[in-house]
Amino acid sequence: KTAEAVGDFRKTPIYIVGTDCTAKRNIAKLLANSIIYRYLCSEELLEDVLGGKDALNAFRESDLNGYLEVETEGLKQLTSMGSLVLCCGDGAVMNSTNLGLLRHGVSIWIDIPLELVVNDMLKTQATSDPDSFSEAMSRVRQRHDELKERYGVSDITVSVQNVASQLGYSSIDSVTLEDMVLEIVRQIERLIRAKSMMEAAGKPF
Repeated sequence: KTAEAVGDFRKTPIYIVGTDCTAKRNIAKLLANSIIYRYLCSEELLEDVLGGKDALNAFRESDLNGYLEVETEGLKQLTSMGSLVLCCGDGAVMNSTNLGLLRHGVSIWIDIPLELVVNDMLKTQATSDPDSFSEAMSRVRQRHDELKERYGVSDITVSVQNVASQLGYSSIDSVTLEDMVLEIVRQIERLIRAKSMMEAAGKPF
């Protein structure tokens, strides 16, 4: 049903932005499977090239311009691909060139509560130290605050908290990947209808 809902949108690439975490990547994967698209993650591609997540973080911190240039080159190649869900790293929204490349498709901000992001981060580091949580939250919040306006220029925003509220859940923990993907598809359908109406309004009588 989700594949049918996309209809003639078929060849338009979809770019997923937002604070990186396992949930964001899993939502992107399930979306790709649901609408029969190919899934790629720019961060995972860079991790493979550089030798892991730590190596990618070190590269980003030591040479931000170089990181952005790599992200730009990757986006230039990938934006020409149709039927693609690309889970983007933060470099995709960190300069105007990359933001411009995202206009070749539909960009979607997956807004995930920062507590979930930090817990996911610490889980991969196998630590439950309260001080580690506070330090990680401080770093994640600072980065999120720096980029949220850029995330916000996306064509579509899907918030975990909003989905929980719409479905009457008492906790965001009840929100499933399927719930998020169905909301994304609904938003894409609205975007398609709005585009069709605009095109129809522009036709001469």
